[in-house]
Amino acid sequence: MKFCIIYKYQTTKDKSQLGKELEQLSSLISDLGDNETFIFDRDVKNWSDVDIPREESSKMMFSRIKQSDGVIAYVSHNEPSEGMAMESGYAKALGKKIILACKKGSSALRVRSICDAYIEFEDMEDLKIQMSDYLKSAFAVSQ
Repeated sequence: MKFCIIYKYQTTKDKSQLGKELEQLSSLISDLGDNETFIFDRDVKNWSDVDIPREESSKMMFSRIKQSDGVIAYVSHNEPSEGMAMESGYAKALGKKIILACKKGSSALRVRSICDAYIEFEDMEDLKIQMSDYLKSAFAVSQ
């Protein structure tokens, strides 16, 4: 299975921590079966601060979403994200499953209104348990 992980960071300091969390999420997804993940900042920008025009980055994201079996929206804060809402809406229009993984105390109301699964988690271990349960039922992923 192929999953596109979408996200938003608030600050440069937050970006470093978010990168670590996204890598953990990617590993978690890979460990649950024969799964691949796409993370824009990792796979296109190699975690650097390369400036890619929004029009170009959107085309890349839409292409990856189209190739994916599902989208995982990872949220670790309350700041709204127009990009995440746009990417989620595109995935929904394509009939892709959308999983909203929201760290306890965070929210993403626009994405939540269209997601197929909402997972509120305390830490990465909690997310792993809940994600595993959902993927097994929704995508027939086996360990």
